[in-house]
Amino acid sequence: MTDSNTLELSGNERRAPRAIWKTTQGQSRILISLERPRPSRAIIHKEKKWRLPDISEDMNLRNPRLVISRWQGTNRHEHSFEISGEYHILAIVLQPSQLSLQLGPKLFPCQKIVPGMIQITPPGLPARAIYSQPYDTLHFHIPNVLLMECFEWSHGRWPRDGVALRDPLPARDALLQKLGTTLTSIADIEGSHGSLFADFLSLAIITHLLGLYGETSPSKTRRTSALSKWRLRRAVEFIEAHLESPVALADVAGATGLSCMHFAAQFRAATGVRPHEYLLRRRIARAQTMLATTDMPIVELALTVGFSSQAHFTVVFKRLSGLTPLRWRQVHCLRS
Repeated sequence: MTDSNTLELSGNERRAPRAIWKTTQGQSRILISLERPRPSRAIIHKEKKWRLPDISEDMNLRNPRLVISRWQGTNRHEHSFEISGEYHILAIVLQPSQLSLQLGPKLFPCQKIVPGMIQITPPGLPARAIYSQPYDTLHFHIPNVLLMECFEWSHGRWPRDGVALRDPLPARDALLQKLGTTLTSIADIEGSHGSLFADFLSLAIITHLLGLYGETSPSKTRRTSALSKWRLRRAVEFIEAHLESPVALADVAGATGLSCMHFAAQFRAATGVRPHEYLLRRRIARAQTMLATTDMPIVELALTVGFSSQAHFTVVFKRLSGLTPLRWRQVHCLRS
């Protein structure tokens, strides 16, 4: 056991939830990151409005954790939604229904949908639906950073140009249907067992999505101009001033007076990394300073530098430094 509820297992040892495959010296091993479940945390959240879970603290989706919600009822009014954050939505149909659906400019009128039918909506695509029959659908709100981290774990490299999920509509996916119905069956399990089971299933869902529908963005032939020096300075100053708190791409872009899309591309052209990766590196750099100069407990330190949990902090810290926070502190204390 490491300093942050992280297990490293190899060979025939038993495995635990939230698996990340690694290869070291020719041996496959599995890195498990466990986030302590909160007893009051629901596995599946109800939707009072279409695609909008009845939940507040997790819907910024800045921590790489999948949020699941359920849309069911008989409301036949028009429902509209547009993803404003950095995440995709996967819809899995649980019961037969009929609706008219519009995704951006594409219209799918009077569609009969059956259990197992799926639809994937990327960030920024307006969606509109009118149901003409009772409905029951699961919605998976998948942070883009989680997609990219899973891609790195499975492919051994960070997706430099990002990862997107292709919408296969109309299509049925028998495996996703089974995983979705399994999630509904464990939704009422009390205690940590249900949450750990849900973590397993969430990882399986994302892995399956990446394998069948994942696409890395093609390299752009047109050269993107770098962020101007004064805008870069503003962005860096904003990030440094908010390392300890949640930072959205829109917040940093707003500080420079640019849209999210233009800011992200120009920031990467100027620094060589995406804004989120730069933010993670700066948080880890501050954490290293604090590890070397204070005795602050690692769980408290993780929250101080802006991570939502010690487990996530440890995974990112090890990816960037090669050591867990506890081991890094031990090594540098010995040197000093």
